[in-house]
Amino acid sequence: MYAFLKKDILILIRDRTELAVLLTMPFILIAILGFALSGVLSGNAEVLSMEVAVVLEDDEQQGLVRFEEELEGSGMPLDARNGIMEAAEETSTSSMLQEILRDESLSGLVTASEMNEAAAEQALEEEEVVAILTIPEGFTFNTLQKMILDAGGGSELQLTISDHSATQAEVFQNILEEFVWSLNFESAVASAAGGQEVASETVQPQLGGVESVSAVEPISSFQYYTIGMAVMFALFVGATISGMAFVEKQQFVFNRILLSNRHPFVYLGGKAISATLVTFLQFCILFLLSSLIFGAFDLTDLAFWPGMLLIVLSLAVCVGALAAFLIALTMRFNNDTITTVFAGGVVTVFAFLGGSFTPTEGLPVFVQELGGWTPNGAAMNAFLLWVQNLELVMLWEPLSRLLLITILLLVLSLLIFPRKGEA
Repeated sequence: MYAFLKKDILILIRDRTELAVLLTMPFILIAILGFALSGVLSGNAEVLSMEVAVVLEDDEQQGLVRFEEELEGSGMPLDARNGIMEAAEETSTSSMLQEILRDESLSGLVTASEMNEAAAEQALEEEEVVAILTIPEGFTFNTLQKMILDAGGGSELQLTISDHSATQAEVFQNILEEFVWSLNFESAVASAAGGQEVASETVQPQLGGVESVSAVEPISSFQYYTIGMAVMFALFVGATISGMAFVEKQQFVFNRILLSNRHPFVYLGGKAISATLVTFLQFCILFLLSSLIFGAFDLTDLAFWPGMLLIVLSLAVCVGALAAFLIALTMRFNNDTITTVFAGGVVTVFAFLGGSFTPTEGLPVFVQELGGWTPNGAAMNAFLLWVQNLELVMLWEPLSRLLLITILLLVLSLLIFPRKGEA
């Protein structure tokens, strides 16, 4: 089997056209897509459109009544209390926030639906929404007390975001942070303009902030397209090895191997291992070049690369099984049309379903599920989960899919591949 592996590697090294397809072309596409389509991951409103759930635990009217009672107990003159209450009703933070979410300027980007806590959590789990905004109990009273009376500790909005839609969730988080910052700033300016005595060394009071319950780091365009192009061109390795096998059969190399009393499965296993090794080396080269030239990944992060290598190895083995399956079909029907169709059309379809060109989050759910069951789609999901979370437990689902696909392809390959006397 080692001799078969050595032969395949030497033939591939001498074939400059195939090397260009497997190494040069994906790197060129990484550069083009990384620069030209970075807006898809950071600024395109159509791509970033999102559904969010709003859990309203605060009773705004009750908060206003409680604030009015607080004013009555402060000993202020009636006219002053009436003026403050008018201002409080006009600047109620809860109403302002909900009006912003319903504003026409955000209508194409954010669709907010009010839900109870249980329904919101279920919607987030089923990926129907990308985030849950919780306006906690006592929010109105605490914010008014802090803004107007500079008393109490203020309040915080609670944001729970989906790990599977980190890009949209980050945009929504930025919107909320901008709202909170603006409100804090205007409150501080109003407080200073109102003549309240504040020591020059003292920081202006803060209304609160956004507490992120579940957050992940956003992925850059170069990270995304390095992964996307790598998993797509890994499929071409299977087609390349299959094409080499058909040429060997046409030139009677396969027949001579059988005459040397080698079992056909040894030949098939050698091809599968060749495809696995080539895929693994392809990933290593692409990730290394992208990290060095585009800064896609941190090469010195020792906690990061073991998980990446695990995913690469899983996909490489799956590509080896895919190559074996294509070879088995080619040998059985003595026709390389299957390999040609796979490389010319099926790979592109798989790349689209798996999210190599653009995130699949805006596509119908059944398309996303279908893409998750392609070798490249399952690996893509695993890579994105690992890059954003660095938690091995989250890789179980996509890697288990890769394992099932690998086993299925290997079993089919063994059943289809011709035995001695059938070739």
